[in-house]
Parts: sequence; C-alpha cells; structure tokens
Amino acid sequence: MLFVVQAPAQIVDSLSLFGKTLDVDVYGNVFVLGTESSLLTVYSPAGKDRIREIGGPGWGSEEFDRPSGLWSRNGIDLFIADYGNHRVQRYDRTLTFVSTLYTREDSDPSKRFGYPTDVALSRLGDLFICDSENGRILKVTRSTQVDRSFGGYDAGKGRLFSPRQVEIGARDVLYVLDGDRIVVFDTFGNYLREFGTGIFVRPSRIFADQDRVLVLDGDVLFHFDAAERAAPPLTIAELSGGRFTGKDVFSFVFSGAALYVLTPQGVFLLRLPPHPGS
Repeated sequence: MLFVVQAPAQIVDSLSLFGKTLDVDVYGNVFVLGTESSLLTVYSPAGKDRIREIGGPGWGSEEFDRPSGLWSRNGIDLFIADYGNHRVQRYDRTLTFVSTLYTREDSDPSKRFGYPTDVALSRLGDLFICDSENGRILKVTRSTQVDRSFGGYDAGKGRLFSPRQVEIGARDVLYVLDGDRIVVFDTFGNYLREFGTGIFVRPSRIFADQDRVLVLDGDVLFHFDAAERAAPPLTIAELSGGRFTGKDVFSFVFSGAALYVLTPQGVFLLRLPPHPGS
C-alpha cells in the first residue's frame, strides 16, 4: 500500500462562503481570499481563531474588486492580485496597508498590466505578476520597478495565452499555469520547457516550493520532488477519505508537512505521503 488514508482534519468550517484562494505563512496562519465577497480573512494556526479581516468591494486601500490571487508565505509580506482594480496591493503581517502597484496607464507598454490573476515573491524579493490582460508575466524588483515582462506575443515556445497562476520552485524556476498547460521559465524570463507534457490532461491548480511541485489534474494530485521526479499519483478522494474530490478543490498549499485544501465546506488539513525520493 502506497499511503495510509487518514480522516482529514477540518480546521476551518463554513469559511468558504465565497472563499476561493488560500495561502499559509511560515507561522501557520491561514489566509483565505474571497473573490465574490472581496474579503481577506486570516485564521490562526489550525483555524482556531479568526484573527483579522479586511476588504469589501471598492477601490480604497483596503477594498478589492474580484481579487484572485495572494501570497503570504514569508510571514512578513502579503500581496493581493486585485483583479478588477488592475493592481497589486501590499500589506504587512498585521494587514496594515503598505503600497499599491498600478501600471495600467503607464506610458511604457512593457510596464503595463491589467486583470492580474496571481502573484508570487521570490527569495530575492522580486515579485512576479500574472498579467492576464496582456498574456504575460511581469517581474517587479524590490524597489517596485517593473524590470521586465516575458511570455508575450514574441516569446516563441514560451508564449502565454491565459496565465492563471505562478509558483516559484527549486532553483527559483517559475511554474506558470497557462490554460491547460504548465510553462517553466527562469527568473530572467527565459523559456525553459513545458512541464508535464503527456502527463497532465487539464491541470487546474499548482503549488511549488524549494522541495516539491504539486499539480491537481481532475481528481488526481501529482507530486514531484525538487528534481521533478514523480511520485505515484494519488487522488483527492483517497487523501480525503472520500469526503471530497478534486472538483471540490478551489485552492491548496503545502506548508508545515501538511496539505491545506480549500473547499466549499472550508479548509481541510490532509497528510501527503513523503516523496519516495526524499
């Protein structure tokens, strides 16, 4: 038997009223972002308490319009892809507003972005933004300057059409979920390869860190180590003990040796078997 099914721990219930995106910081705090409600809610580790909340529809510094992506993993910074407002909002760990990044009306077309779907911060402090309006990725430096864009119409094999999610993995490579494929770039925007060609059918969600890459395709969860060696695939139905399947998963994050999964019923904590190569 490849794994042991354990009853999933439901750490936050009834929170997914409109919650669609999930992240977890290094302290175990759980961040849930609602697209329809435009609310960001932070829960303490294990979901015991609702710590704080900001948001609501609007254009103000603590308001959003159909926010679609967030990044909070270092426990210091929080970035939100504010889709309808064409901007990225930055907050500190207490959800105090820090700054806004908005370039849609910049005179330089290479610096513009609109309808951002996701954000990710590198270990060096560079911010990567999924620019769905122009079908590309923008790289923003620590000084909040747009350094470059890549994946645009002139990118050849690396041309992006509908970038939905960006994750940063081992050796700081970028995994971009673009429609039904995953495209890999280095941090300078050079196209490296397509990931999972011939394996994935319709990937819907990805996660990457320095140790692993996870891909959800239908009900199947694919698990790769830092060298992109595949473990035997599992299903969400198996991991959850039949409580839910892949079609119920809005978002997931691996943190602290556990898989946090956001569903319409709330956030569940699942145990993922160790990769055979680890």
